[in-house]
Amino acid sequence: MASRQKSAAGSPAENGAVLAALRTGPFEVALRTAIEARGLPLERLRSHLATNGLRIAVTTLSYWQRGLRRPERPESLQVVAALETILGLPAHSLTVLLGPPRPRGAAVRAPRGPHPYPHPYPEMVHTPGDLTGLLAELNSPAAGKLQVVTEHTTATIGPRRELALVSSMVAVRARQDGVDRALLIYDCDEGMDESAVEVLAGDSCRLGRVRRDRPARVVLAELLFDRSLHRCETQVFSFEIRPHSEVRCHRHITAFRLPADQYVLRVRFDPAELPVQCQWFTARDSDGPDDTTVDLTLDSHHLAHVVATGIGPGVAGMRWSWV
Repeated sequence: MASRQKSAAGSPAENGAVLAALRTGPFEVALRTAIEARGLPLERLRSHLATNGLRIAVTTLSYWQRGLRRPERPESLQVVAALETILGLPAHSLTVLLGPPRPRGAAVRAPRGPHPYPHPYPEMVHTPGDLTGLLAELNSPAAGKLQVVTEHTTATIGPRRELALVSSMVAVRARQDGVDRALLIYDCDEGMDESAVEVLAGDSCRLGRVRRDRPARVVLAELLFDRSLHRCETQVFSFEIRPHSEVRCHRHITAFRLPADQYVLRVRFDPAELPVQCQWFTARDSDGPDDTTVDLTLDSHHLAHVVATGIGPGVAGMRWSWV
């Protein structure tokens, strides 16, 4: 862990807006203001943290500064302490804004399923924050009713290092009678315009209702089957996601509510913009540390790939860097 140093002149700690945000909070406003004052992209922050031995997803940092989640785990609080150093803030200035941890456990909440959002098949691309309103609007028609047998996904990274296309073929098995759709949840990267994201139904499905949440940068889309499935019946379908964004993409993640038998992920890079490092990883959730990491190499077609079995519940994906 990097040692703390006194703030240099002109640092965020001497910025009036930052000082005001640190005095009044809340945590997400103070963090966002400090990051803006420091002028560091979230990917650079993630790299600085990794140098200090702390691994965290760019999406998690984005959630923190947008107030969609807050750090509470011990490892997350270590990240906050490191951010104070990296951002040139006084020690404990962010941590104190978090207050006491929120109550957890069965004694303080009503019983419910594994998550308040559905995982009929994997969420694409990240695990979102609170989707209660959108799911209520859709009546969560597929929540927990489908289990992934296999998913084959190819993410294409364009010449501007942007996510150009996500193409997936998914085989699912019904966990009960009457399942006639899957629910796709796409969580946009920071800077992406969720209104521009295009979801295209492929084989053996058609596009149903689509809902978008601007504050959370989330797109929900129904993929409707031609018939209702009986329990243990399978369905194979495909879809594409076209973000229509020039935001640089540094990783691709899929989240699984239920264990999946097989997950095949390929990432294709533009030959003029090949990364210097590419890594497969799994974790229990997007806010937690990596459970496994494996370094990957690109083949002659500029592809990195992984074949995983018995995966989840949790998140899995690939990250890469150009420097």
